[in-house]
Amino acid sequence: MDVKRVLITGTTSGVGRALLERYVRDQVAVVSVNRRRVPELEARHPSVRFECVDVRSSEGVERLIRELAASGTLPDVFILNAGINRMDNDARFDPSLYREVMETNLFGVLNFIGPLTALPATGVERHVVAVSSMVKYAGNPYGLGYATSKRALTACFDVWARMYAGTDLVFKQIMLGPVPTGIYAMDDRFPRWMAGLKKLSSASIDGTARAISRFAGNRKKKLLYPLRALPLFGAMWLGRALIPGFFPSFFDGRKTIGGGPRRPRNER
Repeated sequence: MDVKRVLITGTTSGVGRALLERYVRDQVAVVSVNRRRVPELEARHPSVRFECVDVRSSEGVERLIRELAASGTLPDVFILNAGINRMDNDARFDPSLYREVMETNLFGVLNFIGPLTALPATGVERHVVAVSSMVKYAGNPYGLGYATSKRALTACFDVWARMYAGTDLVFKQIMLGPVPTGIYAMDDRFPRWMAGLKKLSSASIDGTARAISRFAGNRKKKLLYPLRALPLFGAMWLGRALIPGFFPSFFDGRKTIGGGPRRPRNER
């Protein structure tokens, strides 16, 4: 696929920003969607169409899609990358933080699907790419909203990839492993040895943007990146399956294997 125009959500930092810069270098027209204005970013890239839209707003997203379609500038590729992480299941479960993550990571993607599937078929192939995560295999239990939002996102895109096979909408997803962004790093919450292990299995931000841009334009439906991270997630999954309390202790240097957060007996 020869990509002429791409829409990217969440370009103020991390992988989204690296994707924006890569497409600009390749002279691809970019529509950038963020919930806030970043004057420094907009001044640096005058060729980019910056849209201030909160992806959690179905009305705002639908209005943007209608405007792009009416003006004949609907992108060839949609990279739905915006996401957040919150520690919503630490000392206690915080429903408000959990909801915030779900509304951004899950509904911030799903809000694009309704208006896109409602458009009449044009015969022009359009790729819709969800940035999901390897946490589907073994997520951080303290960030419960992040893990469950990415699992739900993967399930939705698996269904749509089958339902819309052979149409002009191509549903694709990347299962992203460790990348040194703010969402993943959280150095203050991990023991030193774990931080070192994470760095060894991590892919660079630029390398990740390069892999996503290549994947977005081809016919593959799913990409696991970086593959070298799979053994780490496999070890986490196995530990959780075999050792009670493995995950809470694994992610918190203050606890020992099998420890896990405990409540006073009279609160159980």
